[in-house]
Amino acid sequence: MKKRRLIQRVLLGIIVLVLAGTIIVFIGYRRMTRNPEVLLDLVKNEADMQLNKIRQTAMKNGLKEWRLEAESATLLEKKKTMLLASPDVEFFMDDGDHVHLTAEQGTIYTDSNRMKVSGRVSANTSLYRFQTDALDYDPAARELRADTPVTISGESFTLQADTMTMNLKTNITRFEGGVEGIISEDLEL
Repeated sequence: MKKRRLIQRVLLGIIVLVLAGTIIVFIGYRRMTRNPEVLLDLVKNEADMQLNKIRQTAMKNGLKEWRLEAESATLLEKKKTMLLASPDVEFFMDDGDHVHLTAEQGTIYTDSNRMKVSGRVSANTSLYRFQTDALDYDPAARELRADTPVTISGESFTLQADTMTMNLKTNITRFEGGVEGIISEDLEL
């Protein structure tokens, strides 16, 4: 009988410890995802280089593809990534227009120049403005992609969609999933 009670107490103690550990990990993870500065502090131990107030320009065949400014950048050479705080990016389009984008944080994959930004992403061109939670840049296709809900507005329209793909070569933007909007009768097509 005493042996059985001892086993029950040990098992109960193990369950309580596992439950407490799970709760601590969950709270820590939520804290990191809601506060990117905490994540950057943790990454600093792995960082090969930490830079403040950076500027970078990506060029291909002598033409500017994008220009970036950020409050800070953390280079992780082994992971081939650069973590950005408050990125401000200007993408140059083939028709001469540009997309000016801001976000709370971002990542550049240094082996491909792919870029991901997140946290109150806002971008505008000379004709319209769009907002979303996260956006990816694919340099091979020269496309901006938002797989999170996006709102786009211009002088004569407002649209909302589940996803968006914007081709910087052709200046064609495609919206998919639950597309809704208001279009003014003054809009010229």
